[in-house]
Amino acid sequence: MAKWPIFVGLLGISTALTGGAVPSAAPAIAVSAIAVSAGDGVVTGLGADRGAATRRAGPPAPHDKTGAAMREYLRVLAASKEFTGSALVVRRGKVLVRFAAGEADEAKHIPNRPDTVFRIASVTKQFTSMMVLKLRDRGLLGLDDRVCPYLVPAYIATCPPAWRPITIREILTHTSGIPDIQGLPDFYLELPLPTTTRRLIQRFVNLPLDFEPGTSWKYSNSGYILAGAIIQRVTHKPYGAVLRKLITGPLDLEHTGYSRGDPPPGYAKGYYTLGSPAPPINGSQAFSATGIYSNADDLVDWDRSFGAYEVAPPATVRQAFTPQAPCPSTGCLNLPSSAYAFGWLVYRLNGHRLRYHPGLLPGYAASNMYLPDDDIAVVVLSNVENTDTNGIARHLALIALGPSECAC
Repeated sequence: MAKWPIFVGLLGISTALTGGAVPSAAPAIAVSAIAVSAGDGVVTGLGADRGAATRRAGPPAPHDKTGAAMREYLRVLAASKEFTGSALVVRRGKVLVRFAAGEADEAKHIPNRPDTVFRIASVTKQFTSMMVLKLRDRGLLGLDDRVCPYLVPAYIATCPPAWRPITIREILTHTSGIPDIQGLPDFYLELPLPTTTRRLIQRFVNLPLDFEPGTSWKYSNSGYILAGAIIQRVTHKPYGAVLRKLITGPLDLEHTGYSRGDPPPGYAKGYYTLGSPAPPINGSQAFSATGIYSNADDLVDWDRSFGAYEVAPPATVRQAFTPQAPCPSTGCLNLPSSAYAFGWLVYRLNGHRLRYHPGLLPGYAASNMYLPDDDIAVVVLSNVENTDTNGIARHLALIALGPSECAC
């Protein structure tokens, strides 16, 4: 598979839908009803009791043909080495498929499991955006506030003249014109090295804007780094602590978090391709643009917390999903999409409302899709960068919509 031409918040994407990465040895969620295929190392199963909240997925329907079609599709991909990672599809609270394949650590021969933790790359942007919206709801900031008063002097000494009109809304919707930090010549060389939020911002603060704020759309991880800085400034707490306070704690997302270094032990190691390890990534470099780690179970719960209005009140959830900026003619990130919302690409899949976001980091690919009207959540995570996680997720979503939607 060809390299994606644009990196999406430490993530890159091609014209096809593409994907993420996971941990394995960590004692994530207890697993019951597990079936293991000795031939290809594929694991499928259903998570044990994950709580009573309305968004929690229940057991799959027995002898479900849709789930069987998904398992067969994923097994074929795994057998042909086209899928390494984990996948989970839940429709209206029922698990259709929970699947894992390949190795989380090739050197130690640790297999991926359905509950393995991966770096989710730019899927992080969904969490950062919701944190900002929740802080807005608490009166700590406004979406149309200028960013500079929140950044000076903690992160920058003075506000560049070109930055003065830029708003918080614009950095969240990629309409600020601030160049993407990933375009810097030393971007990938710096990824394994620890840094600070201030030093990250210093790397792009003096670059000329790509366009006048609010006049165009261009993906920028830099904007989301500024959003993380603002979150820290108004709360007087580290980004990871705010994430825990506002989102992962209340929603009981036990395996989702942010670390300035590595994810917790047992996470999936990243590979460019099978057998080709990617260099390590220091979480402080990824920060609030691409730094969160998670697993498929937590991400499905995250998606369904929107449908259950558990993540935020209905008005805030609706705003998170509402188009904020039109995509270029080729789609945002060159992916099927009509607009960008707050951390979500906006699209209709065969007429069904779809909100999703891809993720790509060296060694990882991810895709998180949610169809709110159908209450279908599709999560595909991989620790092999050239895995077409978006294409896989899209196919699984079509199967979940039913035979009339998918010529599968």
